[in-house]
Amino acid sequence: MITAGVDVGTRFIKVCITDGRDPLGFACTEMGPHFDAVIKSLFKEARSQAQVGRWGIKKIIATGFGGHLVKKAIFTLSESVCTAKAAFILNNDIRTIVDVGGLFINVSTIDSNGFLEGTHINERCAAGSGKFLEMIAEAVGMPFERISNYAAQSHSPYSCSNNCAVFAESEIISQLNAGRSSSDVLSGVVRAVASKAATLLKSAQAKDDIALIGGVAKVPLLKDMLTEITDRKIVTLSVDSQLLAAFGAALIAQGKTMQKKERVYAVGGN
Repeated sequence: MITAGVDVGTRFIKVCITDGRDPLGFACTEMGPHFDAVIKSLFKEARSQAQVGRWGIKKIIATGFGGHLVKKAIFTLSESVCTAKAAFILNNDIRTIVDVGGLFINVSTIDSNGFLEGTHINERCAAGSGKFLEMIAEAVGMPFERISNYAAQSHSPYSCSNNCAVFAESEIISQLNAGRSSSDVLSGVVRAVASKAATLLKSAQAKDDIALIGGVAKVPLLKDMLTEITDRKIVTLSVDSQLLAAFGAALIAQGKTMQKKERVYAVGGN
């Protein structure tokens, strides 16, 4: 059976199509106006990759911050239960997932059968998140995909004293104007994100192996710093880290994987 998952995040919308084993087609775009038209375009792209006709998708499950907006979804599930399913399918040794997204850092622990045990989320503030890192990269004129290489050149990472994103941005811009190296600033922000993730890992009493996912997981330096701070084994999965929740939702839509523990996290349906 062919199924699909849709992950509507705070910054990006992702669609995945699967046959219950592998991701057959993916599509991702930044959030914008005309939501229904965006979803339609993403499905068209994903179906083209998967070589699936318009009526070939039998079930859809949605997840993420705006999952309830997906009209054709039979359920809306929490993002954590979806990433747990996908991570475990890809690597049965995974017991903890660190999801670093646009506004939140979410640590999920899973059991030996791949079911979600619990979640820990950072405070609802952009500081120490992907959005904050993006803001600082824009301030120094650095493309997001080049952050890691550039920040790795730092010899003295700058430690920001503010926990509020607005004040932190002002503080960092003042430092840049005063001659502080932009590589030091970026390195400091990546370390701040890694430190927040490390604090959540400790609170969650996380077990190895640990999978790092989410859009910010595409910054390799983050994995290096998180490994250094925690002295833990951090694993990179074979599927694009930003698309894992959509893949998990598509897997659960297969039906046979929609177990009792997963149904607990179903927050709606259409």
